[in-house]
Amino acid sequence: MKIRLLICLMIVLSLGATNTNLASAQAHGQIPIHLKVNDHYVLYTYPASPFVDQKGRLLIPLQAAQDILGGKVTYNAANKTASVDLLGRDVTATIGSPEISVNGDPVTMDTVPIMKSNAMFLPVSILVKDTDAKMGWDPKRELLTLRHDSFNESPVLIHFKGQDLAQVVDANAFDLTSFDWDRKKGVLDIHATYKSGLSPIFKQIDFNPMIVYSKGTYSVDPYSKPSMFYKVKITTPGNLVYTRNIDTTNADKDYVKYITSVGRLIN
Repeated sequence: MKIRLLICLMIVLSLGATNTNLASAQAHGQIPIHLKVNDHYVLYTYPASPFVDQKGRLLIPLQAAQDILGGKVTYNAANKTASVDLLGRDVTATIGSPEISVNGDPVTMDTVPIMKSNAMFLPVSILVKDTDAKMGWDPKRELLTLRHDSFNESPVLIHFKGQDLAQVVDANAFDLTSFDWDRKKGVLDIHATYKSGLSPIFKQIDFNPMIVYSKGTYSVDPYSKPSMFYKVKITTPGNLVYTRNIDTTNADKDYVKYITSVGRLIN
């Protein structure tokens, strides 16, 4: 009996530790980061950031499947049905229904696409399952990592590729965990962890958020000219916050559509 109680206690403690970082971030008003595409953490996707639903599935806006993953999307507002053609698979899904079609074959999901802020959100895993893309799920971080060379050619990430002049020492030196964005002040804080043995020099910390606007313009600093509008603060050993000033709107009502960031150590 004592052994059973001890095992139960260990399980409870383990589950509590698993969600400590997420709970702490949410308690401080931070938004957890749930998606990484190749080396790019995806912080914000208009009209809301990727999120994990009650079934434990990561949902993204329909348009992000095209802009960040490079798929072709169509949406029928009359029947609330969308089609995504990505990596040789055509997936058709309907808001509120677990029934989807994959290349014409019926499939039943364990969750449903939803309408949020006037946009369709759907589970990203159904778009890349059974393709040659690599997919990894970190249950502790609730972080989904997707890898495929074609993603870097997507309408959003191609902008970063054109500006990437850095000599990378470690492409995964920092694990970006959450962010908070004060839209009125135009201040973006990105929270991250790093290995305890690492002593990062600030000029070598490469987060360099890329801001993509609704009218197709974007902002990402060439690494040959590091931005003067950011600062890095180590909050506790192994944890830091990267602060960057960003423009959120202009007189023509342009708005931020995507925010992505890397987490690298450079020369």
